Amino acid sequence: MDELFSFQDRVILITGAGRGIGKAFAEAFHKRGAIVYGTGSRKESADHMNAFGIQGRVADATDPDAMPGLIDEIMQTHGKLDCLINNSGISSDTPASFFKEDEMEKILNTNVKGVFRACQAYFKAHRKKGGVIVNVASVLGLYGFPLASIYSASKGGVIQLTRALAIEWASSGFRLNALCPGFIETDMTARMTGKAEYKSKAEEGIPMKRIGKPEDLVGAALFLASPASSYMTGQVLIVDGGLTAQ
Repeated sequence: MDELFSFQDRVILITGAGRGIGKAFAEAFHKRGAIVYGTGSRKESADHMNAFGIQGRVADATDPDAMPGLIDEIMQTHGKLDCLINNSGISSDTPASFFKEDEMEKILNTNVKGVFRACQAYFKAHRKKGGVIVNVASVLGLYGFPLASIYSASKGGVIQLTRALAIEWASSGFRLNALCPGFIETDMTARMTGKAEYKSKAEEGIPMKRIGKPEDLVGAALFLASPASSYMTGQVLIVDGGLTAQ
């Protein structure tokens, strides 16, 4: 049974690993013996990762050349990449009627096109070996929520992208699944969780009566990245304290 969840000497690439959910993932895989590469948007993030045994790299999700270059580096060094976890993303609470073109494009370029570019680069580099991809989406990609129009659209796109690529690449030995967190305490949700009255209201709407922590998602990520989920592809795994079960 332990072999199902063993990551000893497996090579894992996690985007957006400098903080929040991505950082929790990187630390968990590293503790279990994996060789972990993590991307961040700033040099300080990469340096912080390196200090904790993660191979930190600066990479911009909107740069078409960033992920192919990094994956090529990993392949040259290790000859393989066992799993790609696409965690990078940005959000906005701009009202729909006030969205401007540049903000909309930035969210879609990061959250959808950035994920696709990473998936495509991994597939091209690893198509003869197969692979595992976990795309971090959101419950807001499944259900409507105010002040989240473009973010919700982008995460819905990630879910559908995951499903489509899972079907298209199954014959090449690739598995793709989406992980959908609910409300998690991160920098991205600080506008809500940082204010006691907003946090309390949000917790009341969650059956488990608490906001999640990044560590609450680690088990799901380990499962989706491991042989324990070897017959699972094109699926959406929701971790939200029961929010969407109501």
